[in-house]
Amino acid sequence: MNGQDLYEGLRYVDPAMLEEAMEPVKRPKRRRYLPLAACLCLLLAGTAVAVFGHVEIRLLDVEHLEDYREADPSMEFVKNGSADEAYQAAGGVEIISVASLSEQAREDAAAGTYFREFDTWDAAAAYLGVEVPGTEGPTSVVFNMENGEIAEIRLNTHYQYEEWNASISISAHLYTEEYSGEPGEFVLFHGTFEEPRTEEITLSGGETAQIAASFADNGFGMISGYLARGQAFYEVSALCPEGSARQVSEQLETYLNELA
Repeated sequence: MNGQDLYEGLRYVDPAMLEEAMEPVKRPKRRRYLPLAACLCLLLAGTAVAVFGHVEIRLLDVEHLEDYREADPSMEFVKNGSADEAYQAAGGVEIISVASLSEQAREDAAAGTYFREFDTWDAAAAYLGVEVPGTEGPTSVVFNMENGEIAEIRLNTHYQYEEWNASISISAHLYTEEYSGEPGEFVLFHGTFEEPRTEEITLSGGETAQIAASFADNGFGMISGYLARGQAFYEVSALCPEGSARQVSEQLETYLNELA
């Protein structure tokens, strides 16, 4: 399973897919949960200022999903009642200009090349001509287009944790002036899932990230963390059995701290 497969699985989770998605990964750490809230803060590092944006998780009325279409172009074909549970993670990020992207990235998108793979996250960012912190490992770049222009860019890498029977995907979403929706991600659950539990964690630098977790009757589910930082809306999502939820949640916090 590659990064693109995992990403699609995270957006439209089906219990049968969850059972197949469990593959291997690497390490653990520690977390604490606080009540859900929205946050805006500044992190000062010497003379540099990293802006952490407002992030919130909204539980959606699955019988009226069409009402949310304007918030995300990818919801265009989603019908009312087509998901059992759903939420939107929305974040305030800086919009980037298409003109500020590298010439190569713009040429590739114009030619219809919407997917590229790189050996490292830094190589992917260099290809785009942007500075966006990430993690180690092979990284894919995906362009989402609107009206023939680059509207959203996603950098994605993933890890497999055999000891927890879990897969973790780390994505940075960048939005240009061509994007017609609201920065953030919609997550739809198909099957018998519990209503997502939403929480807020405080990271080591004092900034906050939002967490959403939901599990199905078969014991598998998804835990996701969301952080808005500068130009990037980060999504750190895990497919895992409920029995590994504590260890996986700790690992998600480790990654979120690295991104912050």
